[in-house]
Amino acid sequence: MTRKAVIGMVRAAALAGAFFLAGGAIPLLGGILMMLAPAPIIIYAVGRPSPNARAIIAVLLATAFVTLLWGSLGGLAYFVSFGLATAIACYMLERRSSFEMITAVGAGVMVAVSVVAMLVIVGGPDALIKSVHGALTQMMARGQDFNKLLGMPVIPADTQASVIALTMQLSPAFALLLAASAMLLNLRVFWRWAGPQRLAYNLFGDLSRWSAPEWMVWLLLAGGFGLFIPVSAISSIALNGFICIAAIYFCQGLAIIGFYFQSLAVPSIVRGIIYFVVFAQPFVAALVCTAGVFDMWIDFRRLKPPSPEANNLGDFF
Repeated sequence: MTRKAVIGMVRAAALAGAFFLAGGAIPLLGGILMMLAPAPIIIYAVGRPSPNARAIIAVLLATAFVTLLWGSLGGLAYFVSFGLATAIACYMLERRSSFEMITAVGAGVMVAVSVVAMLVIVGGPDALIKSVHGALTQMMARGQDFNKLLGMPVIPADTQASVIALTMQLSPAFALLLAASAMLLNLRVFWRWAGPQRLAYNLFGDLSRWSAPEWMVWLLLAGGFGLFIPVSAISSIALNGFICIAAIYFCQGLAIIGFYFQSLAVPSIVRGIIYFVVFAQPFVAALVCTAGVFDMWIDFRRLKPPSPEANNLGDFF
């Protein structure tokens, strides 16, 4: 490895560690920077000689940086989450995997290994649930103090308890969606920064024509029916699964909107306003998700070739 490559490795590892540490040091903006922790190493390693070795060494170096500045638990937290996700993304990019597969595998491994590590550290499921509940309670209390400073009304205690209980129930889905968003964000940053020059295939293609696999609708239906099973554990698993699949169809709905934005040459400012409304209004977001689901049958973008059966039926009438 050349001197230039070593310097680049140290720089990428330092940036990755700094982005990760920013999550606990900078309000709001720090969370976004933490999600970008894999990007410096991915940009450094992918498409270069010995990419997997570069990625693994850089991840270990970033882990050492975080450990030095935040302690052993901080280093472990980085390694089992963004460190593993970084190495997986580099490996799968070199194998020309699709961005969907990279996102699914990276997010799944990130969440699964992180949960196992937390179980080992805190001493079991009951202790983990108690610690997460305590953290949510503290966050709610800080939010209440902030509302008081702004002169806003205080949320009643029973409402706070209901919100915490619902958040606890949906925490697996939230964790998976957050991890998947981080993977997608880093893949997008890599593609915009150096992807076309480093990869021999088009990672994203035309996202306005993207659609979920047709078999995924069965998972959505299974999750929906699972909500009515009178066993709390099974219904909770079904609810979390339903939310994750619905989020995928929400992305397909966004792809439909983007397709017509391109077809109709909608101005950027109008696009921004519409996207803001979609993300800000739950009812509109539900409509977009529903459009993504029914796109399999209605084919809003007319991407599928006409079937012979449809032509025969038209001739009959």
